[in-house]
Amino acid sequence: MKLKKLLNHIGISYEGIDLEILSITDDSREVIPGSLFFAITGFSTDGNKFIPEAIKKGAVAVISDNAEVVKLYSKKYKVPFIYVKDIREKEALIVSKFFGEPSKKLKVIGVTGTNGKTTTSYIIYNVLNKLGHKTAIIGTVEYGTPYKRKAASRTTPSSLEYNKLLREFLDQKIEFVVSEVSSHGLELHRVTGIKFEGAIFTNLTQDHLDFHKDIYGYFLSKEKLFFLTKSISVINIDDPFGKVLSGLRAIFPCELITYGKNGKVKIENVENKKFGSEITLRLENKRYVIKTNLKGEYNAYNVAAAFSLLVSLGFKAEEIKDLFESIKVPGRLEEVVENVFIDYAHTPDALEKVLTVLSQIKKGKLITVFGCGGDRDREKRPFMGKVAEKFSDRVIITNDNPRSEEPSKIIEDILSGIENREKVIVIPNRKEAIFKALEEKRGNDIVLIAGKGHENYQIIGNKKIHFSDREVVESFYESRRSCKDS
Repeated sequence: MKLKKLLNHIGISYEGIDLEILSITDDSREVIPGSLFFAITGFSTDGNKFIPEAIKKGAVAVISDNAEVVKLYSKKYKVPFIYVKDIREKEALIVSKFFGEPSKKLKVIGVTGTNGKTTTSYIIYNVLNKLGHKTAIIGTVEYGTPYKRKAASRTTPSSLEYNKLLREFLDQKIEFVVSEVSSHGLELHRVTGIKFEGAIFTNLTQDHLDFHKDIYGYFLSKEKLFFLTKSISVINIDDPFGKVLSGLRAIFPCELITYGKNGKVKIENVENKKFGSEITLRLENKRYVIKTNLKGEYNAYNVAAAFSLLVSLGFKAEEIKDLFESIKVPGRLEEVVENVFIDYAHTPDALEKVLTVLSQIKKGKLITVFGCGGDRDREKRPFMGKVAEKFSDRVIITNDNPRSEEPSKIIEDILSGIENREKVIVIPNRKEAIFKALEEKRGNDIVLIAGKGHENYQIIGNKKIHFSDREVVESFYESRRSCKDS
């Protein structure tokens, strides 16, 4: 695609040589001859430092957010340099144009909220595929289709990767794409230029305040999704921020449907069963009983969100209500062996909801293993400690992904929220902590290992090492079997 056409798309009049752009990247390592290179001033790395490398590797044009750099390098190199403000927004718009604006030819469903994004997305993704509609997923666990998937690098990928994925899905004749949309993704323009067919708001509780500064800034980031949505907005009316969001319906360019105990799709009853739960939803004076493997009232909200969206898309409630039963979500209250669960819960609200469910079904003690991520919202740590103490008979505090923070400082933050230290053990090594919990487990005791869920890595310092809670649990029981056999 021609450079002039791409620049015109973001309102820049370009009179220089109209070069053919063969690729776009903001990573100098990925530059090929004919690339348009975006030099972005990042949070930890300044892309402007890599301009010489990009040009050496064949970049034919550079867009930068640093006016001084543009002025300096324009004299040094014989390639066009363009200065822009709001470079992430401009990159997203240009990338979308470069890939042929694929979101306009797909039905993209966005799911946002603090908790429940992955489960809600997985339900919709699975139901649509069961109905015979080719559907892809972009989210915390993975990107792809039922036939070709890869592990996710982040919940919402960069605008470049996002549009590239959409283009690939379009070429594969995919009809629907179900996408988790994080607050970071919205704030950093990863989905700017994407046309969403529908959007879901699950809830808003404390998280990411290291980035958004306060809960209201966090909410304003989430709100942006609904201005990118052309047809349907589905909102949890029982959530305080959901009520605020639904009050803005007059300025949203789409139809709005609410769900919850007070919603248009009403959650009438949730009954815990051995297999999971049985959820009764009411819509327009008709009741629909949905059986699911998913446990707990909080998952009833995820089911109701998915149900509301699917009905709003035109699918018949009778047609879809029996398609929820066999759906499983990786690392979400996943029972690895009997009464040993792993879960991604890494916020106070998510941890409380999971522990509430387990405390309702336990017949023995409840042992909780968890930690908190480093270089992330510190304010939530004591609250997570308080929640774990409230519901658990034994709390084992360990490392999550400490990143560059001192692990002992993270643990101190968690401990500051706990009054009864007698029920607490601190074991920084996560494998040892999990083994300790499993060694203490007796009979009908339940063990919850929280915080990482599906993840198969641990970040310590700047190193990402292989680590899976599931594999650790399996290895513990495998070693026990080996001892018995010997």
